[in-house]
Amino acid sequence: MKRFKNLLVHLDLEGRHDVATIRYASAVCALGHARRVEFVHTGRTPALFAGTPDDSPARTAAWLRQANADAERLVKRHFSGPAGCRASVQVFGAAGFNDLLDHLRRGDSDLILVGKSEPNQGFVEKLARKAPCSVMLVPSGGSVAYRRILVSTDFSDHSARALEVAAAFARARKLKRLVCFNGYEIPYGQHRTGIPREQFRKDTETWRQKRFEEFRQQIDLGGVTTEFVCRESPLVAQSILQEAERQKSDLLVMGARGMDALAAALLGSTTAQVVRESPIPTLVVKPKGAGRGLLDLLFGDKP
Repeated sequence: MKRFKNLLVHLDLEGRHDVATIRYASAVCALGHARRVEFVHTGRTPALFAGTPDDSPARTAAWLRQANADAERLVKRHFSGPAGCRASVQVFGAAGFNDLLDHLRRGDSDLILVGKSEPNQGFVEKLARKAPCSVMLVPSGGSVAYRRILVSTDFSDHSARALEVAAAFARARKLKRLVCFNGYEIPYGQHRTGIPREQFRKDTETWRQKRFEEFRQQIDLGGVTTEFVCRESPLVAQSILQEAERQKSDLLVMGARGMDALAAALLGSTTAQVVRESPIPTLVVKPKGAGRGLLDLLFGDKP
């Protein structure tokens, strides 16, 4: 948990998930001994009546004051950070989401927490895709007392980072075990190999088990043990969500590629679908600064 010292929490001031997100932020701050947490709201230009924005300075200033007061009230009521953790509240109007991205580009956030509900699914997926750091998605009612962690792995570098972070979360709760899941597809044309499908599946899973053991040995999990589960599915994202349900998981951790601006922007179709559909808190792990080069091109200061 040492890597998550500076947190940013997004509030939309419109749903119960704000409370769940703030409480989850409290838990993460306490477990990781966070130094700083920013509570941020990105708002829309206030409307005088449907379809007609009122961007007069007086009304905009009044809206900003009210949004700031609402955010501060929520934080005061529901946030409980560790000693020495500084909390602040900031409201962005005008460009909203773009202001938030520019703020992230200029800042030093290690982790973003954002509440997830049906009305804001598009915003949440866009934030997970473009943020230059790890993002935790918290649905309404998400328990902060997680006991069962599922990690999605494909044996890549980005899933190695996800496993390291999952192990840190496990140690913070004094959990001794986590489950690593690998979903795979049987390739089109497998029947031409002459190997019966069931035998092909068994051979594939034997190879993947061996590959996981090699992958696992390269990562220091600090005493946390792992159970490896491998299942065939034509829809990998769906298999991850089904496995989380099967394991009764209350925290899902997965990696995003994020090695360069393009990969960070694309996120990956499997990760994007899980972000949209996961009913439990989900942590998308990115290397800090992922995609920042692209943000610099979009928002870089002009000479």
